[in-house]
Amino acid sequence: MSGNHDAAIDTAKRQLPSAAQAFARWPTAVPTGPFALYGDVDVYQTGGFEDPRLVLYTGASRLPTLTVGWCLFGASRNIQPGKDKDTLPSGAREALTDTTAVRAVQLLAVDHPETDEAAVEALAVPGVTGSLVALASAVHQHHEGRAVPLGCEIGTAVYACHRGPVHLGTAAADVVLIGSPIWIARTETKEDQES
Repeated sequence: MSGNHDAAIDTAKRQLPSAAQAFARWPTAVPTGPFALYGDVDVYQTGGFEDPRLVLYTGASRLPTLTVGWCLFGASRNIQPGKDKDTLPSGAREALTDTTAVRAVQLLAVDHPETDEAAVEALAVPGVTGSLVALASAVHQHHEGRAVPLGCEIGTAVYACHRGPVHLGTAAADVVLIGSPIWIARTETKEDQES
């Protein structure tokens, strides 16, 4: 990462709460959307959508009081795809048979010309957040054991929270955040530093 990119992220972080701060009053209170936050996530990146620019990021963050799942749709590839990431598994394709869920995915793409309010309205349709969480669960399950998630720091706009428990692979999420990434910065690993 360049110094300018790091500085831009540091500036943005000063304006956003961390996931732990945002959910400090869980489970008695859930932040009302839309809102933005950041957190560390072991993330998988998935392509394979009809729009090849569209990417789904899934992962989980274990916080002191809860586990947060992430279901983020964007149109920018901020991290490098790993193996087996370009084809949607059958469970994910089934989740996308819901036309209102497909509409919500399109609205969550970061370069979509419509407003945040349109995304929030699409996600308010009964069953849509459940369909998107089912999509994220199917995709995440597909990746586990086939690829290693990347440690990333994610800043994201959150448009909906879906209460769990939801199984994202081996993680049982208490809440799943649905939104669009503002930034995704790969966290350096020991292997990265040695190469």
